[in-house]
Amino acid sequence: MQEKIDLFSKLLRKLESEIGTRDVADLILRALIKSIEDFSIENADEFCNQFCRLKEILSQTEPKFGILNYYFASLTLEFQKTFASGKFNDSRWKHVALKKVKQILKESKHHKTDILRYAEKLNVEGKTILIHDHSHTVQDVLLHLKKMGQNFKVVIAEQDFEKTHGNIEAMHNAKIPFQVVPSYMLSHIHEQIDMLFFGALTLKDTMDFVMDPGTHGTISEFHIAGVPIYMFIDTTKFSLWKSKKRGEIFMRKHSQKHHSRPIEYERIKYSHDRVPVKLFKKIITNEGIFDQEGIEKLFRKQYENYQKVCC
Repeated sequence: MQEKIDLFSKLLRKLESEIGTRDVADLILRALIKSIEDFSIENADEFCNQFCRLKEILSQTEPKFGILNYYFASLTLEFQKTFASGKFNDSRWKHVALKKVKQILKESKHHKTDILRYAEKLNVEGKTILIHDHSHTVQDVLLHLKKMGQNFKVVIAEQDFEKTHGNIEAMHNAKIPFQVVPSYMLSHIHEQIDMLFFGALTLKDTMDFVMDPGTHGTISEFHIAGVPIYMFIDTTKFSLWKSKKRGEIFMRKHSQKHHSRPIEYERIKYSHDRVPVKLFKKIITNEGIFDQEGIEKLFRKQYENYQKVCC
């Protein structure tokens, strides 16, 4: 079992870095639909056993993915309700299971629409917005505001090659004017930036967002400069369990050699940053726009509801 968990964890981490958390969840749910359709055993109990094994693996990945745990907890609750009602039987289980997973996918699309609707309340007309991480949610928000007729420009803080070029491509395709500035040179443009937009992998019970590496420094820099910083996150991404100490941060060590001298050294990289909620002016979610106090209350409410389902 541990070998499967480690392998699946590695796969999820790679996918998350390439396509983002939301799209990983969408991919997993679509794969689940295909698996249910192809499941050859016409036996409700056997399906439930296999589903529980998959859920167990998901619940133990490193890091734990809040959005996947949320969706699978929701599916578990729905399956339990239908099983108790007698509808989840050998002749009906496949129809019921497919219907429930497709409902979750539909819910995900509604959440995206809700975030965009609340983002419309932000006035970005004539503003310059700095982005850093490769957040599809932030890209969606910028494209939506552009389509709404607001005119603004974007500064992309240059970081990881692939992620930076992903942002460049998104801005180019949306015909949003942009410039690129290395992330270590942002002090030269503090006065030019009106606001910063970010997304996150998750929100922890410690009230820290888990975000792309490098975001903590950028956010802290502009927080000190007094520039407002905004977070866009779906509430299904909340990590509704007690956090392990930096359990979601992975350290990678590599032996390196100096390019021209006979020097060997150890190079260390970290997978993510943790950024406190207090550094953000507003958090825009599918359930509304919140300040620090408001997002803490929302998190605690969802935490309590989740524990009732899972415990």
